[in-house]
Amino acid sequence: MTVNLAELDAHEQPSDKMRSEWKQFSRMEPEALVRDSRIDDPRLPLEQNGFQTAGVITKEQLADAFSRLDPEYASHAQEDAAILFHPLLPGLLVVPAVVPPSVQTGLLDRMLHRDLSNPQHQTNMDLHYTLASPPAAPSQSLFSLAPDTPALFTPKDPTVHKPLSARQVLHRRLHWVTLGGQYDWTNRVYPDGKPPCFPHDLAGFLETLFPETQAQAAIVNFYSPGDTMMMHRDVSEETDRGLVSLSLGCDGLFMIAPSGPALSPDDIQHPQVEGERGEEAKERDWVAREAEGKEYLLLRLRSGDAIYMTKESRYAWHGVPKVLKETCPDYLESWPAADGHFAEWDGWMRNKRINLNVRQMRD
Repeated sequence: MTVNLAELDAHEQPSDKMRSEWKQFSRMEPEALVRDSRIDDPRLPLEQNGFQTAGVITKEQLADAFSRLDPEYASHAQEDAAILFHPLLPGLLVVPAVVPPSVQTGLLDRMLHRDLSNPQHQTNMDLHYTLASPPAAPSQSLFSLAPDTPALFTPKDPTVHKPLSARQVLHRRLHWVTLGGQYDWTNRVYPDGKPPCFPHDLAGFLETLFPETQAQAAIVNFYSPGDTMMMHRDVSEETDRGLVSLSLGCDGLFMIAPSGPALSPDDIQHPQVEGERGEEAKERDWVAREAEGKEYLLLRLRSGDAIYMTKESRYAWHGVPKVLKETCPDYLESWPAADGHFAEWDGWMRNKRINLNVRQMRD
């Protein structure tokens, strides 16, 4: 089944039923939600989670990708990483635990120390605030700012907004930063002018893992427990190349549903992997889907997990109804505090989920 992205409206809303399901999950208590049978957990054994194997990212490919961030990271690739898919959305490729802890820390260092402080990278704060006393050097981290110095972020219109401290901004008010192509959130388009350069090392890392997509633009989302992302479709790009999403920090629930009518057995596009193929495999998957009666997936994504939205999942409805508090892995809890630096911000990541969403704007 082929869909032209140009024919899809970025302003269109999901169905009332889908919004109702999303809202139900967003309102559930975490303790009850994590036990809900509707959660699809890609880290469970395959015989329990309904996923199937689509292939692997080899150890050698992982080592190459990690080395694009730092040559020392190459040795942290210990084994092949399994690529999974679910019959409901065969083009949604899930790679659990693909990024090891050390590389996760390295990604945070680059995105949140170096890239966040770069004034070419827009944030949600820029529309209404200016930074009164920016870091001394352009590459210096915003986490070098004293957390409680008042009025570091000054409003452009003081009659509407109040001054904010670095703690207020970095803990709760900062929601996103854009890398590379700077998305126009009002008109939901990418500007025609030349965008800032996408960070070279991040691009090398991402394009080595997922070589069919050029890293031209990214949105880094900052979530705290209680934050959500409404169901939407990413259809502003001028290409149908796959979307890459990487999770760091606390667990998040990622809800995704087919954009169009239900698929028939002949519509299902299987990733090319070894093993059972053809009509028998199609029919097996179709029967499994019909038996489950699934209309969406509710993925529990953990730190280091990646998803790659290709084929029919490229234009699927998706959102984040819940971030699960106190699920940040131990090795990230203290970030950015390390080696005597940023001690005042110790524990900032404890209740944060950082989501890197990468896309190719144009062919």
